[in-house]
Amino acid sequence: MTEANVATLRAGYEALNRRDLSEVMALIDDDITFDPGPLTPDSDASARGRDGFRSLVQSWLDAFDDFRIEPLEVTQDGDKLVAAVRQSGRGRGSGVDIAVEIAHVWTVRDGQAIRLESYPNVQAAREAVSRAR
Repeated sequence: MTEANVATLRAGYEALNRRDLSEVMALIDDDITFDPGPLTPDSDASARGRDGFRSLVQSWLDAFDDFRIEPLEVTQDGDKLVAAVRQSGRGRGSGVDIAVEIAHVWTVRDGQAIRLESYPNVQAAREAVSRAR
């Protein structure tokens, strides 16, 4: 892995924030797995495959006005990228503003994301990566 993966991940978040799903999906492996972990107890929130991932991301964009994911810090650990992110938006139905800081762990192989896991904070994400070694 190289620093190019960090730059690519940041570019992917920027594309998402522009609503450019074609650019986002170009970075996603056909067999990607998304595991929301403890953040979402609803098992329907998990996704597998490119189409499932696209549907999941589109559901976020549909549920919120001005939905954004801002990477605050991105670090590499082997084939993993740990991203501290700030997710924000306004509920489309409720009008309620939300903002939460969480962590994403991306597993990258051959320049494409094969797995995304969410954690409540960076410490939990880093501990999970350490345990997986």
